[in-house]
Amino acid sequence: MAKLLYQYELIKLNGLLREPLLENAPLFLGLAVVWIAISYFLGGLNFAIIFSKLFYHDDIRKYGSGNAGFTNMKRTFGKKAAIAVIVCDFLKTVLAVGIGALLFGADIATLAGVGCILGHCFPCLYGFKGGKGVAAAGAMVLVLDPIEFVILLSLFLLIVWGTKYLSMGSIMTLVLYPIIHNRIYNYIHASLLPNYFIKNGLYTSVPTLNGAVTDVADFTNTLVHTTTPVMVIVGIFLATFVVIMHRTNIRRILDGKENRFYFGKKAPEQATKSDPHRFDRLDDELNGKN
Repeated sequence: MAKLLYQYELIKLNGLLREPLLENAPLFLGLAVVWIAISYFLGGLNFAIIFSKLFYHDDIRKYGSGNAGFTNMKRTFGKKAAIAVIVCDFLKTVLAVGIGALLFGADIATLAGVGCILGHCFPCLYGFKGGKGVAAAGAMVLVLDPIEFVILLSLFLLIVWGTKYLSMGSIMTLVLYPIIHNRIYNYIHASLLPNYFIKNGLYTSVPTLNGAVTDVADFTNTLVHTTTPVMVIVGIFLATFVVIMHRTNIRRILDGKENRFYFGKKAPEQATKSDPHRFDRLDDELNGKN
């Protein structure tokens, strides 16, 4: 288990292409930019629209709020369809970030995650109208730091349980993300994991530059690293972005008009294909419009 975790951290930190292309930085950066662009188009695949047309021979955008996302999908075509949408939206980001980490390392993978989020929110294939990227952000965190994901998910559920607002859970979780990331990431990667790997004889503790993997005399590697500038900037960006994307939800919360969410309870009313305009407004909090 220790060796598996070590290899995962080693690959995630450097990527498989960094060493082979060490003397060809322009090619490495060029390939990284290409993958970030591909990640944008992956993010732009809207599975609510795809599934509604493929399996229901209809267009989700004709019903309810008109949003092509999780909430409207659930109220129009049912829970199974909505779950399929959220799973696929999650997996497309896992793919974008996972391949980015495998090939280029954590910094490029983080930027690929941002590309996927932007593609999800502003898809060029659908008139630049998409969701709000919460599920995509969660998937990015899951791939890069599973422990952080568990912490953030727990916070999200607690906030939703306490406030009954999915949008509040999304906003507060991502606003807190930069602080949690800085504290948790640095503790895990600069203290907890190095000590764990040392105890398992995988490498010796040697001071290194931020993010560096250094060979030492006994040919073992040190994996001590802390939050990089890219991660800090992306964290601040996500915190700001989620507030901007949820500005209408914030306004409705302040006005007392935001729809509430109750765990395990059925909503008092449902928007359906036969009565698509039963709601004047639908709460599209979960994953934004998704």
